[in-house]
Amino acid sequence: MRCLLFQVLFFLGFVGVFSAQNHLSFQHFGVEEGLSGSNITAFFQDSRGYMWIGTANGLNKGNGKHFKIFTVSRDSTKNGLPNPKIRSIIEDKNKMIWIGTSGGLSKYDPQLEAFTNFTEIGDCKNCLAGRIIKVIKEDGDYLWLGTNGGLSKINTKTHQITTWWHKEDNSEIPNIYSIIDILLLKNGSLLLATDEGLVAFDPKNDNFKQIAIPLKMRENGLWSLFKDSNDKIWIATNYDGVIQMSGNIDNPKFKEFPQLTHPKEEKTTVYDFEEDASGKLWIASYEGLAVFDQKTNKIIYYRSETDNSNSISQNAIKKLYQDQQNRMWIGSAAGVDLYDPYLNQFEILKHQNGNPQSISSNNTFCILEDSKGYLWFGFMDSGITILWKNEDGEQKFHHITKGTGNKHLRSSAIYSLAEDKKGNIWISSPGGLHIVNWPDRSNFNYTITTVPEGPIAANKLPEKRIYEIKNDAENRTWLATHGAGVITFDAAGKAQQYRYEDQNPEMSSKDFVVTLQIDDKKRVWLGNFNLGGAVVENPTSETSFKKIKGDKPFHLKVVNDYFFSGKEALLTTEAGVFHFPNAEQLLTTENPDYTLYTTENGLSSDFTSEIIKTKNNEYWISTGNGISKINTAEKKATSYKRIMNARNFEFNHNAATLTKDSVIYFGGTNGIVRFRPSEIYKNQFPPQVSFSDFRIVNVPVAISNKKTKNTSIPKNIAYVEKVTLDPSDKIISFSIDAVNFTLPEETRYAYKLEGFDDDWIESKSPVITRSNLGAGNYTLLAKAANNDGVWSETATLELEMLAPWFQSWWAYILYFFLAIATVYLLLKLRLQQERRLELARAQERDIFRKRSSRDFHDEAGTRITRIALITELAKMKSDNDPEMLEYLAQIDTNLQDLNGGMRDFIWALDPSKDNAFDTLTRFVEFAAKFCEFGNIQFKSQNISDNLKKKELNMAERRHLLLILKEAINNSVKHGNCTEISFKINSRPGMLQLSLADNGKGFNSNTTTRGNGLTNMKERAEALGGTLKIKSETNGGTKLTLTLETTRLGN
Repeated sequence: MRCLLFQVLFFLGFVGVFSAQNHLSFQHFGVEEGLSGSNITAFFQDSRGYMWIGTANGLNKGNGKHFKIFTVSRDSTKNGLPNPKIRSIIEDKNKMIWIGTSGGLSKYDPQLEAFTNFTEIGDCKNCLAGRIIKVIKEDGDYLWLGTNGGLSKINTKTHQITTWWHKEDNSEIPNIYSIIDILLLKNGSLLLATDEGLVAFDPKNDNFKQIAIPLKMRENGLWSLFKDSNDKIWIATNYDGVIQMSGNIDNPKFKEFPQLTHPKEEKTTVYDFEEDASGKLWIASYEGLAVFDQKTNKIIYYRSETDNSNSISQNAIKKLYQDQQNRMWIGSAAGVDLYDPYLNQFEILKHQNGNPQSISSNNTFCILEDSKGYLWFGFMDSGITILWKNEDGEQKFHHITKGTGNKHLRSSAIYSLAEDKKGNIWISSPGGLHIVNWPDRSNFNYTITTVPEGPIAANKLPEKRIYEIKNDAENRTWLATHGAGVITFDAAGKAQQYRYEDQNPEMSSKDFVVTLQIDDKKRVWLGNFNLGGAVVENPTSETSFKKIKGDKPFHLKVVNDYFFSGKEALLTTEAGVFHFPNAEQLLTTENPDYTLYTTENGLSSDFTSEIIKTKNNEYWISTGNGISKINTAEKKATSYKRIMNARNFEFNHNAATLTKDSVIYFGGTNGIVRFRPSEIYKNQFPPQVSFSDFRIVNVPVAISNKKTKNTSIPKNIAYVEKVTLDPSDKIISFSIDAVNFTLPEETRYAYKLEGFDDDWIESKSPVITRSNLGAGNYTLLAKAANNDGVWSETATLELEMLAPWFQSWWAYILYFFLAIATVYLLLKLRLQQERRLELARAQERDIFRKRSSRDFHDEAGTRITRIALITELAKMKSDNDPEMLEYLAQIDTNLQDLNGGMRDFIWALDPSKDNAFDTLTRFVEFAAKFCEFGNIQFKSQNISDNLKKKELNMAERRHLLLILKEAINNSVKHGNCTEISFKINSRPGMLQLSLADNGKGFNSNTTTRGNGLTNMKERAEALGGTLKIKSETNGGTKLTLTLETTRLGN
């Protein structure tokens, strides 16, 4: 930018633009910004910060970034307004929004997003006085409604309506048809602005009173009523300007203020009033906007300006409203104009066509405050404007233009301004170097002379194009020239020239000097077009300047400004601001220590122009795109380009000054910016944050209290504390609704999903999206920061993601039982497999046993028969030898015993006998024969065929038989009994056998147990049963064997 500017100066002279005017800057909102219409009829800010803007074509709810529009529903099944033309808006203490329209009253529930409309009018129960609701005022549980047909009152809870309207036969109610505004008084009365004048209403006595205004008025119609902080009542009239009412209703006093709407005190239509935070009264009228300072009685008028995009959009202003952050909302038929005090900290002076009390142009090239406090502004195309304040503190402007004579300049383009020790003002322009002598500022008898042009040896000016002028402590004037290096004139008028040290013709461009600064050591620092930085280290002994040794960081970059402070130096270039903590290194080393400030670390533009220091380590920088501030101690840069409320404000080199009263002036291509650095403040109002736009798979979630197929919520997500999500809700999203009307585009967002995110996530987008959340409980946290990094309070929303059916509690119970069933089935299958294996083994053993018993029966039976035959033959041959017969008898006896034992063994081997029935049958047969030999009667219970189903393996059969045989053997041999009985008791899972005799018995406590009883007990245990023996002396003996049949068999 600086290079381009120098090229323009090099070929064409110099070009620039500037403007000046004490002015407020306004933002604009219309249809293009999302409003439903441009004709503004009402404003209201609710408790959550949203701005409700009524238009002639719908209702708008704004958060700073976009508007949501409400109008008449096109679908009769949906809620909507009764009429699109909005007249008034208010929020009651229950947070319901009430809207007055041209078609009735409407209540909007922001939680349910539903309208309730009241449209019935006339002499009926709960009917309105008129259909057009022009004003609504809250009074406890009631709303007062001013309508086109009279006065109504509605209970906000019960919706009961009471109405007053004029009837021809009712003289107690004044002839009022349209109530346009209502003012609630401290005594409970109402003051009504109507189309027929001022009316007081006493609700306690149900009494109306017409109040006459004893002034010459063209008509009685009134527009609005306003009570300021001093309890003054201001009345807006239809055609008669502003009227102030004082006193009370019974004895009112009225005063006209025609000057509050027009500087020529012409009466006009006044629409509305508002009071700002400083106590100034704002007046909206047909003629524009007026701001009245009641403390100083000063009035500032604001009109629409075609050449000023930051002025009000239209002069006929209908509505004013101050919001909670002290912004002023202005409504007209051209849309909304918004005045934001925060964005008006930097005052912009602009040229105003036809107004001599403004700067003469918009493109400022240089600024100077002289020793008498006068500000001199040099412009590209209109000469000079001088600004000062008179004894009353009013700003005054004087202009010096191009022309002939000693009060005019030779050119309209001004490059630089400086003041010498005599108070003369030096002015450089393409037409030459001028000196203004103006000793007496009480008049304009100044004179302008021009420094003669010619050779330096003749103490004349060799080059008239001078880009910068400085005056040093010795009252020498230093001139940075276009191709002639640096020229100085001392107090006596003697001239001296400094050229680049290398005078090779190829180096001639080094003599084009655009910047000049003198440090506290009297060294002269230069900025050169094709050299970068240069220096004259000893001006008294040197006649040339040389390249700065330490210019490596900014080599071939034009230095726009040098600033020296103690040991430090700051340089502005097109590549940013260079800060050298030790300025001496610029002369002693090729690699000095430095810090570079650019847009990457906070500057508003890399092209930087002028430097103004206000306090330690704090420097204000004008740039190619706004103003920035650098703190060298913190190494931090802050941009103010957006706060200036002027987009792309480009500042010029040389156009800066810090006045004696600590005001900074920066000049640029679009006016002059002035501000007091100590009064620049941060935006302390954080956004108001809630959640909005809840979506599932990008489909908005419906508001419904009924159970729906898809996920729904009972009210607006902003009011919901907890959301329960189905497993099918794979992708969910929310928006962070940050209500912020001050630079909303710079709002930053942060969110965190506790239970999912470890840290806060910062974003420029308000949309939060999460997918495939696992089952569980989460907490969604969100906040937002304004342009100055002030964070809001945190909005919280609980989320519960339900588990899919296969992860539910009942599913886990099912899984538990299925697991048990699976284990049971596996065990059962294993047992069945083992049983099959065991059965196979048993079958194999049975086959083996059958074969073995058969073979053993055949083989052993044959041999025993042979022995028996041989024994009989031996008896025949014994010749009746008694001894031999005795031996043979013993052989026969043992042979019979062997035969019986063999039969028992063969019977035991037979698997077909592996059951309780055959075993017990075998025993009964044995016992009967055994008792028969002892002449003992044996009685046995019939054996049931069911016992055939109770399996006994071979070992169990053997143990059972041996127990019973041992028992009956003891009874026969030792019991001296005559009778033995055997009983069988079979139940499912149990078999009980009892054997009893009537013998002599024994004392079980004293009798020593022999091997027989011990063996019987051990065999019973092997069978898994219990053996009990009950015996008394001479009382017989009873043996009971109890077996668990489930534990028997294979």
